Amino acid sequence: MNRTLRTRARAAATAVVVVALTAAISLAGAPAAYADDYPTWDDVLAAQNNESAKQSEIQTIQNVIAEQQAKVDAAVALVAQRTSENDAAQAALTAGQVKADTLAASAAAAATKADESKKRAAQIAAQFVRSGGQDLTSMLMTSTSDEADNLLSQLSSASQLTQAVSAIYAAAEQDKNTSHTLSEQAEVAKQALTGLADAAQSALEEAAAAQQQMVAALQEQNAHEDELQAQLTSLQQNLATTEQQYQAGVAARAAEAARRAAEAAAAAAAAYGGGAAAGLVVGPVSEDAQALAEELMGYVANGQFHGSSPDHIFEIAWIAQGQDVANCGIDVTILQAMVAAVRAFGSAGVSDISRRCTGQIEGAGTASAHYMQGGGHAVDFTSVGGVPTTGANGASLSLIAVLDPMMPNGSRVGQRQCRIAAGNEPDFANFRDFEDTCNHLHIDDF
Repeated sequence: MNRTLRTRARAAATAVVVVALTAAISLAGAPAAYADDYPTWDDVLAAQNNESAKQSEIQTIQNVIAEQQAKVDAAVALVAQRTSENDAAQAALTAGQVKADTLAASAAAAATKADESKKRAAQIAAQFVRSGGQDLTSMLMTSTSDEADNLLSQLSSASQLTQAVSAIYAAAEQDKNTSHTLSEQAEVAKQALTGLADAAQSALEEAAAAQQQMVAALQEQNAHEDELQAQLTSLQQNLATTEQQYQAGVAARAAEAARRAAEAAAAAAAAYGGGAAAGLVVGPVSEDAQALAEELMGYVANGQFHGSSPDHIFEIAWIAQGQDVANCGIDVTILQAMVAAVRAFGSAGVSDISRRCTGQIEGAGTASAHYMQGGGHAVDFTSVGGVPTTGANGASLSLIAVLDPMMPNGSRVGQRQCRIAAGNEPDFANFRDFEDTCNHLHIDDF
C-alpha cells in the first residue's frame, strides 16, 4: 500500500469539503439550547457605526468563543476523570470476582481433601479389622510364648496404626474447618460483588454521559466557530458583511468543494477501473489515517458515502481535520475497509463505527466490538452500491470478497448464521466469522 493517491489537488479539495461538512454534521447533532445566545449578523451590522458599540460587540464575540473553548476543555477534562474512575471501578470488580472465585475454589479443594483423608483413614481401619486386629487381646491370653511374641508385635503395630489413623482424622478435621472458613470468606466476597458491580455500572454510565457531553460540546463549537470568527473579522476590519452574504459565501465554498470532490471521485473511479462494473478494483490504499478520512469525507460530499442513526460520520470528519478527540479514533484498517468499499462499489453506507466515541452502552455494552479496546475497531456496512447488505446476499458476499484479502489475518466478519441458512458461506483467507443479526455486514479487526 502507498500514499500516491493523495494528490495535492485532492488534499486541497477535501480540506474545504471537511470544513464545510463537519459544520453541517455538527449543527445537525448539536444542542439547540444555546442558539439564542449567539451574536447575530444584525448585531454585528448595528455595531459597525459606533466605535463603543463595535468594541462591545467584539468583546461579546470573543467572550462567546472563549466560553465555547472553556466548555470544550471542561468536557474533555471530565471525560478523562470519568474514564479513570470507570477504569478503577472495572478493575475493582474484576479483582473482586477473582477473589471470590479463588476463595470458592480453595474452599472446595479443602473440602475435597478432608473427604479424601476421612475415606483413607476409614479404609486403613477396615483393612486392619479384616486382618484380625479386632481379637488381639484374647489371642494373646491363649497363645504359646512364640505366638505371644508375635501377637505382641502385632499389638505394637496396631498402636502405631491407631496413631496414624488418628492423625489422618485430625488432618481431615482441620481441612474441614479450613474449608468452612474459606467458604464463609467466599460468601462475603460474593456478596461484595453486588456492590462492586453496581459501582462499576454507575461509573460506566457516568463515563458514557461525559463522553456524550464532550462530543456535543465539540459539535457545538464546530457548528458556530467559523461564523463567530467571520463576525469578529467583519467588526475588526470594518466589513459590512450581512448574514445573507456570509451564507452565500459558505454555500459557494461548499458547492466548489463538492464539485472538486466529484471530479476527484470520478478520477479515482477511472484510476481504479470503474468500481463494481470493472471487477471490484480497489487499487492501492493509503496507510495514513488522515488521508483515508479525507478521502471518505470527499465521498460524503459527493453523496457516495453516508451514515445512519446515530450518525458516526463526524468521527471520520474529526480525523480528516487532524483533530485528536478522546475515545474517537478509528483504526487505520477500518478506514481502509470503508475506502475500499466505496471504491469497489461506487458508494457505501455504514451505521456503527465507534460506540466508545458516541457513548453508546446499550445492547452489548462494553462487550460490543464497536466499544472494545477504545472503540474504532469495527464497522457495520448497511449498503454497498445502493444495495442493502444482509450478510448473506450478493452485495454482502461481494463486499466480503473485496475485504477478505486485505484485512489482517484473524479479522472477523459477522452474520455467519445468515450465510449458513442461505447455503452460501464462502471460504476465507483472513476472516473468521461469527453470528450477528442479518440486517448489515459487520467487519472488525480483532
